Amino acid sequence: MTHRVLIVEDEHHARTNLKRIVSQDERFSVVGEASDGIRGLEQIDALCPDLVLLDIEMPRCNGFEMLAALEDARDFSVIFATAHDDRALDAFQAHALDYLLKPYDPGRTARALHKAHHQLLGSRLAQKGIADIVRDPPQTSPRRRLVLRTDAGWSSLELDSVRRLSALGKHVEISSLGSKLVARSSLRKLEQRLGDAAFVRVHRGEIVRVGAVRHVESCAHGDGIITLDDGSAVPLSRSHRRGLLERLEKV
Repeated sequence: MTHRVLIVEDEHHARTNLKRIVSQDERFSVVGEASDGIRGLEQIDALCPDLVLLDIEMPRCNGFEMLAALEDARDFSVIFATAHDDRALDAFQAHALDYLLKPYDPGRTARALHKAHHQLLGSRLAQKGIADIVRDPPQTSPRRRLVLRTDAGWSSLELDSVRRLSALGKHVEISSLGSKLVARSSLRKLEQRLGDAAFVRVHRGEIVRVGAVRHVESCAHGDGIITLDDGSAVPLSRSHRRGLLERLEKV
């Protein structure tokens, strides 16, 4: 049985070297390459790999953002790669299948592939550890991007520009400075990915950036209307009013 491998690595020389090492193991076949996170997500959709060799720091979205963007649609094993041995390696050892340090060492890479081979023989989704790390990824730096699946493909948004997330049927409309897009996800799942540092739910179908709130107007029965810094008006439900006001007091 040959395992299908996707290499997601932004450095051309490192990607070529890794492909050469993997190709020497007849149990694996490199079916695709990607030089950034968005292209990596596109390749995962198109190629359905069994194993992804995944760099951490990449343009447009990093390795953790890639896995988080896939939400529950992960059916492959992952080996992380990093140039820095202080980049949450304890977390990788506890949760990931394995990790590789750059520059890639043939012997170390071969051992990681051998481990992947045995895991893949046992299960195509023996990835509880990866699921855990995606739900609560090591935050060595603040979240900077939100990577989303849309009808047009994958997109990456700078979190600082996002003002509002609105439920739109089974999808979510995301309003950022100067643009809007519709994500193929649920508001609940995106709320989990946002964390609670900068955003707050104000209605069962609305989440807003706390720092973008400019005015709160009271309406009947304890409901209200929120005005954001981009001029948009967002409904505020009575059940979420206290939570919003408490967050505004801390801004």
